[in-house]
Amino acid sequence: MDKFKYLLNCCVLALVSANEHAFASEQLAFAPPAQLSEQLQTDTSHTQIESAPETQHHLQVQLDQLHSEMSKLEELSMNVTWPILKKTRLLSFGDYHQQIPVLREMLIHLGDLKETLNEKQSPLFDLELHHALIRFQKRHGNKADGILGPATRRQLNITPFARSEQILLNIYRMNSFQPKNDQFIQVNVPDYKLHLIDHGIETLTMKTIVGKRKRKTPIFTTEVNRVVVNPSWYVPKSIAYKDILPIYKEDPGYLDKKNLKVVTGWGAQRKLIPAAEVDLEKMYKGDSYQRLWEPPGEANTLGKVKFLTNGPYSVYLHDTSAKSLFSEDKRAFSSGCIRVEQPRKLADALLRMSNQLPLTEVDDLFSRTKTTQVKLQKPIKLYVTYWTSWVDETGNLNFRDDLYRRDRYELSQLKNGSAQEIFITSY
Repeated sequence: MDKFKYLLNCCVLALVSANEHAFASEQLAFAPPAQLSEQLQTDTSHTQIESAPETQHHLQVQLDQLHSEMSKLEELSMNVTWPILKKTRLLSFGDYHQQIPVLREMLIHLGDLKETLNEKQSPLFDLELHHALIRFQKRHGNKADGILGPATRRQLNITPFARSEQILLNIYRMNSFQPKNDQFIQVNVPDYKLHLIDHGIETLTMKTIVGKRKRKTPIFTTEVNRVVVNPSWYVPKSIAYKDILPIYKEDPGYLDKKNLKVVTGWGAQRKLIPAAEVDLEKMYKGDSYQRLWEPPGEANTLGKVKFLTNGPYSVYLHDTSAKSLFSEDKRAFSSGCIRVEQPRKLADALLRMSNQLPLTEVDDLFSRTKTTQVKLQKPIKLYVTYWTSWVDETGNLNFRDDLYRRDRYELSQLKNGSAQEIFITSY
């Protein structure tokens, strides 16, 4: 794997920043907006990374690349009045429209389209423009279909100055990261992706589904310490009250449709409650409260396997029965936990890395129908991060939507004259 690929995965971890519940210990001095870029250049040039030399090198390369891209965008914002794409019908290859020259101008300025003087003012959506728009869409995590629609238009209308500030914020996040090991899982929430790194090499990457905007996946660091095959699901109280019980009140057969049982007690003492004895007044209340439970099976909400952590939140990685959702480009559908596209591959890799289990023994685990929990002899670090800008292994500048509005808040702290400091999480 080339150095850029490794760099991407090392530096993805750097986006980790203050989560909704707590700010961590490292503090960065506040600077007024006009001085931010200059101070940041000075700060990062004197950074002393305490991790391995190879990681130091790749992290510094990424920082240098982002500084360079930020400078280009700052220069562009000073020299060009950014145009605005107006609302139109969907525009694609072969269309003629008065907004197409504006689109062409934007993509030329952003480096996605090579400038051709004879075609600059043409209202024709030609093949070159089609490919350039696809390139832009890929860099911004949009559906790469070459069609100018609302989502792509919104991305294009973001000014170069705003993009430079977005890069600035992610450099602050990156500059706070000092990796301590070379085996870890990283989930970058805005990119809906999981990366598994083993001895500095990305061995696995896959799509993820993360929390909705109203039920955010927290940004934190923990360890995966157990793999559970054929898990059952104890429905959390919050999900039960928000999503299930209101429907059950109107439709008593709803629990059967969702393969949910009402139980009391735990483990070997767990007892199924007959439908006639279900009492909503005892649901999640009292010493012997009743609660919702889904038995293991192919249709279980958690799928075939889950990966438990020792973190401060009730958040873990797991399989899912709703696999069609992975075909979506924007995948914020969960209630906070992280669903993974290839759970069996992840389980194989973690059990090999931690417990040295051969594939035949892992196959045996997955052939069983009962719930089996395997403790990882060497827990694997998990970084759940929030990185909305980076340079990928091909040298292309990437941006992602600010799903949870963290960029807006944290950037305001940097620019707020009344603030004396901003806290960035350091690991």
